Order: sequence, then structure tokens, then C-alpha cells
Amino acid sequence: MKNYIIIGAISMALFSCSSPEQETAKSAGKNFIGSIIQNDSTRVSFNVHLEDNILTFYNGVRESFEVALSGEDTLKGTFPVFASDLWLVATKGGYSGEYYRTDAENYALQIELVPGRMTYEQSPVEFSSQYAITRYIGDQEKPALLQLGKKDGVLVGTIATSTGDSRFLTGYAVEGGFELMGFDGRFIYKVRAMVKNGFIDGHVWAGMTGYYSFSGKADDSATLENPEEMSKLREDYTHIEWHLPGLDGDTVHFDSRTISKPTILAIQGSWCPNCMDEGRVLDQYYLEFDGAIDVFGLSYEYSGTLEKATAAVKKMKRDLGTSFPMVIATFNSDQDRNAILPLERIRSYPTSIMLDHRGNVVKIHTGFYGPSTKEYEGYVKHTREELKALVTQANG
Repeated sequence: MKNYIIIGAISMALFSCSSPEQETAKSAGKNFIGSIIQNDSTRVSFNVHLEDNILTFYNGVRESFEVALSGEDTLKGTFPVFASDLWLVATKGGYSGEYYRTDAENYALQIELVPGRMTYEQSPVEFSSQYAITRYIGDQEKPALLQLGKKDGVLVGTIATSTGDSRFLTGYAVEGGFELMGFDGRFIYKVRAMVKNGFIDGHVWAGMTGYYSFSGKADDSATLENPEEMSKLREDYTHIEWHLPGLDGDTVHFDSRTISKPTILAIQGSWCPNCMDEGRVLDQYYLEFDGAIDVFGLSYEYSGTLEKATAAVKKMKRDLGTSFPMVIATFNSDQDRNAILPLERIRSYPTSIMLDHRGNVVKIHTGFYGPSTKEYEGYVKHTREELKALVTQANG
């Protein structure tokens, strides 16, 4: 039995939720049920509110973001942080158009807004908090953790791999299992799973054409690769040094032999949702330690030119509201992404390198488990304590 209430002129089994405060604040505009139709005809759906040419998207019950619309007959808008846009034209009571990525060729998906609002009910089923699953991607088998919980009684979850997670997914119980969905302006996910006697089987639709099936079993203690053991320094490593273009057109020079405070070098990309989550955390540290540490974001971009890459990273920095400096590591796929930092290879975006005040590598953390995962709070707390110890050492 699906747990949802649908309010409005629509008959599809979809969902979303806004807090009472959000509903009161948004009462003057119009509510819509938004759907992105993936190329295999699956739907990822969410609540949308339109007021004064501002679309507010609700990514389940845990995240919202705004898109400003412009135009007359055709309305156009750009999503925050990412190189994602949409266009819409009015239909009977609603809108229809395309969601598309401006950093990828031929990446466009149909988007619909129909009048109405979906409200989650509390999930009556207590699923296990974690399932150790195997993802069947083509002829490959890859491990992951499907983690579940509740927010105000509503089913929420994510899928964590060795290098990141699928961010905020929200859903409901169905007969024999559950469904989850998520859309954050970049990630587009739908998960359908059946659960019986602690075992799980399911399917995941991701992005425009991504798909895999999975199976596994309940296991609250299962873990993946240790993120601090996945990336290694090259054997010829002596120090870290780079000269890269900053966002203001200047060249930023870095040499680990000359630093005097603990420093984090963050391998990132404006196209990377997990980098967005890590960037917010790194900015917390950067502001909390108030000049006692340094943080640099090294952005690896695909846009083809330095000008386009710089614009994309400026947009990310502006929309996230981060303070630490960022530089352009690469701007097209022809550049050697492994030539800038002395790692054997970059295994994941994001990856962070922590240095002490003498320039020694303290640790390399591959990937990032964001706020939708059970690892997040522990990581944030542990890293803060590590930085406190390094700052104390630097001032000793």
C-alpha cells in the first residue's frame, strides 16, 4: 500500500512534502506536481511552487532550491550551482518543457508541471536501516550500501558507494517494499525495491539513461572501502606544487614547502553534487578556524575553455556561498587530470588532501559521504577534531 495523499487535479502515484511553515509562506502562489520523464519512461517527481516568476523545487522532504524564470511565451531558467537549465511553455493549467544540461551534448529530458501538491504520509513499515547490496551494472558487480531512515515519519534514504552517495532520496512504502526518488538539479534518481525476510532486490534509474539492478541483505554493520586508504601518493612524491588560474584571472601559486598553517586541497568539479556537499563542510571549517587554516578548491572542469570553466566555478561558488579560494585545475578532457597533484590517480570527485603546517600530507580522503548518509556527522566531527589538533600543533 502506498502512503501518499494527492491534492489537486492529478491521478498519478507521486509524492512530496512541505512543512506547514513552507505552505503558509508559499500560499500566495501556485502549487504544482513536477515530473522529469527519464528516457526509459520512468518518472521522478517532486513538488514545485511558482510565485513571482520564481520556481521553488522541493527535493523530497530535506532540500529545496529556487530557479528564476524569464521570458514571455517560453519561460527559461537556470538551476543553482550546476550547468542545468529548463524551458517551459504554458499548457492547460500547467507547464511542459525540457530539463537539459548545458555542459553535455544531447542531454535533455521532458519536464512537466501539473496543478496539485503531493504530501507524504508517515511510513508504516520499519525497514532495516542499511542493506549491503551488489549493483549489477552491465557485466560488472559493484558493492554499495542502501541506507534508510525517517524524517518526521517519512521514509528517506540514499545509496552510498565507495566514492559518494546519491544524496537526498525520499519515498514511501509499497506492497512488499518501497520506492524512493530524488532530484537536486543535477542528480535524478528513482529506486524501486522489494524486501522479504531481510533480503532486498531492486532497480535504480539514474539521469537520462542510467540503469542498474541490485540485490543484497540487511546488514547494519557493513562498510565499504576505507576512504583514507583508497588514494595514494606517487612513489616520486616530494612535495605539492602548482600554478593554476584563479577565478579573477590571476595565477595562484602553491608550494607545500612554504605553507605555515594546516591546509586542505579539495579536488572538486562544478558538475559534481557530492563536491557541493563537501564544499559546504569545508567552508564551515574555513570560517570556524578564522584564518588558522587554508582551504583551496581545485576544480576539474569539462567545459572546453578556460573562460567557460571559470564561469561555471564562479557560479558554483556564488550559489553555494562559499568563501575559500578556488582555482581551475583543468578545463577540458584532453588535459591530464593526474598531472597536477602527486597522486597515483584521481579516483573520485571529490577527494581532499590534508596537510599540516609543515606541508606534510596528513591524510587523503577519497569521495565524500554527504548529509544523507549515516557516516556524515561522524566525518564532520572527526575532521574538525583533526584540524583542531593540527592548529594546536602549528601554534605550539
